[in-house]
Amino acid sequence: MDAADENTQLKGDFQPREIGGKPAEQDETDDGVEMNEAIEKVGAGCGTFLYSLGPFLMFALEGGEVIVLSIVGLMVKCEWNLSTFWVAVLQVNVFVGMMLASIFLSGAGDKFGRKPVGLVAAIGVTSVGLLCGLVTSFWQLAVLRGLVGVFMGIGIPPCVALTAEISTIRFRGLMVSYVSLSWGVGASLTSALAFFVVAPYGWRGLMIGTALLFSPSILFLSLFGESPRYAAKKGDWAGAEKTLQTIQKLNCAADGKKIKLKRGGCSSDEDESKNVGFWGGLSYINSIGRTKDLVVINAVAFAAILIYYIAGYSMPRFLNEGYCSEVLVAEHEKCKFDKSVLFDLGVISLFEPLGVVIAVILLEIIGRKKTFQASVLFLLIALTALYFCVNNTFSFIFFTIVKFTAAPIAYSPFILGSEYFPTEVRSFTIAVIVAAGRVGACSGIAVSQFVFNLSPRLVLALTQIAAVILSVCYCALKKETVGTTIE
Repeated sequence: MDAADENTQLKGDFQPREIGGKPAEQDETDDGVEMNEAIEKVGAGCGTFLYSLGPFLMFALEGGEVIVLSIVGLMVKCEWNLSTFWVAVLQVNVFVGMMLASIFLSGAGDKFGRKPVGLVAAIGVTSVGLLCGLVTSFWQLAVLRGLVGVFMGIGIPPCVALTAEISTIRFRGLMVSYVSLSWGVGASLTSALAFFVVAPYGWRGLMIGTALLFSPSILFLSLFGESPRYAAKKGDWAGAEKTLQTIQKLNCAADGKKIKLKRGGCSSDEDESKNVGFWGGLSYINSIGRTKDLVVINAVAFAAILIYYIAGYSMPRFLNEGYCSEVLVAEHEKCKFDKSVLFDLGVISLFEPLGVVIAVILLEIIGRKKTFQASVLFLLIALTALYFCVNNTFSFIFFTIVKFTAAPIAYSPFILGSEYFPTEVRSFTIAVIVAAGRVGACSGIAVSQFVFNLSPRLVLALTQIAAVILSVCYCALKKETVGTTIE
């Protein structure tokens, strides 16, 4: 960009364009179209699906992690004679790694781009995941699982942003909902894998199989260019147009004309540097008056992920150890997973994506807040019923409802984060939300390990308290995000 262009460029164009707000200045000689109009022309179809499949698989891996660690934790406890504390350390390591990466590398996706950061993370997760199946000691596994968490913490925020930014503003939340389907899909696929792999190949086979199962994320992240919105904000108009044209062609939406974007409105290097890093991102969010929203959405993330992980890690123990039957399983049998239990886990996990699909429909009918509030209500009913479980069939039915409602609750902070904050700090915001969620995940694992040993019903009570807190947080968000025009 030459000096003349720099002088005409909009200074500090980091402000979101709200309804009724003054649009950013554009080059009057430019005959291109606005980004949202361009994305409308691209449409939705095979290209959009393939573009978002890489982020989808990255997110699915996290759903798979819940199943993997809940099974592997109990199996290595017997193999290496570990105490409950060290099993919890092993299970928490992934999420500690995610939390630290999300905090200290929160600006990576906004500084270096959505695609390159997501691609590096996908390669790292797959490589380290394969190594996990070759370990011979607890410490080797603990360190490698921590590295898996670091790569996931680096990769998930830009992948969510990548998906949100290929959608029109009106349907951005629905695109994030689609990606959030991957948690349930990942859990279901990993449960199915465990059903066939655990008996002949043990937990190491499950580790290797899971890494390979989600490795195609590398391929799909390699196929397409950078997020068009991000590329345009950086001044890479040709790159943005190329990505849009590729997706348009695969969507069979071409009208004979190549997409040409209106120039102008990209951020300067000086302005961009202010938003890189943790404190720079917080400073920018404060400058646009969204600090309170960030605090509340992070509280939502903590409570929602806490609930999700308590359910994910306690459910296998309820089913495998006989707490809802008349006879408890002997201590030496708790490290083994009967195929019937693995089958039940797989079936219950199928209701996660179903819950997301129903929630996606309700999002557009009754809005975000009412949909999430309804999910919390049904979750509380199911948790109350589990107090009185008398057999595994009873617990199976109500854990199905728990997973059905917990899935849309768990992705709610990502929808809110993608719709409340603009492109310049969207990846940063989601990284902060991921960090808050990982604190909830670590807390959920601790509850499922230590509190469960004291009383399974106390676990249910703590989950209910978290659900009530979550409901209060939803009420604190007074703004409904549907229809906003935040770029």
